[in-house]
Amino acid sequence: MKIRIVPAIQITLKSSFIILGCYVLLSMLSLLSLINTTLPLLIKCVIAFAVIIASIYTILQDALLTLPWSWHLVEVTSQGKVRIHNRRGDVFEVVLLDSTVSHPWLTILRFRALPFQHGLHSSLMMTAWNVHDRQQYRKLRVWLNWGKPNAVPDQPLDGLPE
Repeated sequence: MKIRIVPAIQITLKSSFIILGCYVLLSMLSLLSLINTTLPLLIKCVIAFAVIIASIYTILQDALLTLPWSWHLVEVTSQGKVRIHNRRGDVFEVVLLDSTVSHPWLTILRFRALPFQHGLHSSLMMTAWNVHDRQQYRKLRVWLNWGKPNAVPDQPLDGLPE
C-alpha cells in the first residue's frame, strides 16, 4: 500500500513591491554614502557599478521572484520535513538551522541542504506581503516557534574539520 504524505503547511510566494522598495532604498543610500567618500573617481565608479549589479540581481531573485532559481513554494510535511521548490520545479528537502528567525512580519528561513544537493542559496526571506495565504504563513511561524523538530545547530565558518 502506498502512503501519501499530505503537506501540513504550504506557502506560495509572490512578488512584493514593498521588499522591492526597501532594496531600492538601500541601494540608493549605499550609492549616496559612496559619493561622500574620499576614494578616487575610478574606484567609486567600479564600486557603484558593483552595487547596481548586485541590487538588480537581488531584486530579480528575492523581490520579484523572476529568476529560475528563485524560491517559489515552501512546504512543511506532516512529518516535519521542510521542502522548498524553485521556479524550475526543482524540489529541495532541507534541514533548518537554529539561526532561523520568525517574527510576525518577517521570517528568515536559514537551512542546510542535504549532502547531495549543491549550489543552492541557504536562506529564504518571507514577509506577510509576499505570501499568498497569510493563514499558512501564520501556521509556519507557529511551527517554527513551537514545533520545529529537526533544527541543527549552526557550525562556525572558521572551524574546519581536520
